[in-house]
Amino acid sequence: MKRLACMTASALLLTAAPLQAVGLGPLSLKGYIDGPRKGFQLTLYNPYPEAVSFIAYAIGENDEGEQDRVQIYPAEMRLGAGQSRRITVIAGDLELHQRYTFRVCAERETPPAGVAINARVCSKLSALRLR
Repeated sequence: MKRLACMTASALLLTAAPLQAVGLGPLSLKGYIDGPRKGFQLTLYNPYPEAVSFIAYAIGENDEGEQDRVQIYPAEMRLGAGQSRRITVIAGDLELHQRYTFRVCAERETPPAGVAINARVCSKLSALRLR
């Protein structure tokens, strides 16, 4: 019985290993501001056992539309194995009493050969201009 449980656990670990994806957090942030721009900080994490180049980009809340009002610094970076880095996200052109919600996503810049799906993770950000 123990042997069967051990073999099952080993099989699960082997199938779970390729499912690693870039880490980005927090997954949701809200902010209030009294001007036309709002800044956020996210942390990007490399879970892979080697150095990897990543890209970060902004898309719509419910679609893949590019968000021209959002700037990300840095948008491209290379992280060593198990390393993390903070990125700054700035949403601009906020209208008075307008809530602007969008997503910032991160993924490997170039997936390795043989990988059919390039996993990505997205954080949902929301900014409201009060004055």
